[in-house]
Amino acid sequence: MIKSQSTMEMLFGENTTSLEAWKLRLDDGVPPSLIQIADIIEANSDEVLPAWFVEHLCKRLRNPDKPKRGRPRAIRPDKAIELFAALMYPLLVKDFQNERRSMSARGQKRLKTDQPPSERAARMIQRAYYKHMNWEAVRNLISSQK
Repeated sequence: MIKSQSTMEMLFGENTTSLEAWKLRLDDGVPPSLIQIADIIEANSDEVLPAWFVEHLCKRLRNPDKPKRGRPRAIRPDKAIELFAALMYPLLVKDFQNERRSMSARGQKRLKTDQPPSERAARMIQRAYYKHMNWEAVRNLISSQK
């Protein structure tokens, strides 16, 4: 016997084993995982499975989910961010070089821990726009765009 459920329960998945709810989800293009299919079959073992569910089950058994092959795509930011970073990098390098020159003109010695201007600029851009990359990769990416 089918229990009466509200449409809200079917749509928002409070009953994840309801055949009616999965019919709506399949119509929306959301297929159940293999574990969910097993749960649906167990929960509805006393009922005859509808033809649409048997058809879906046969398709899934004949063509199981395969993991995507190959190397995953690299995470690339928007082109606008790349262009902005490519414009900012030489400006930052120039500013850091001028800062270094003015320090030496004033007689201040450079510390061994001071980073070169290109590294400082690459680190600033990396922190702002390329958090998923290291600063060397950012410097190489920007210098290859010239």
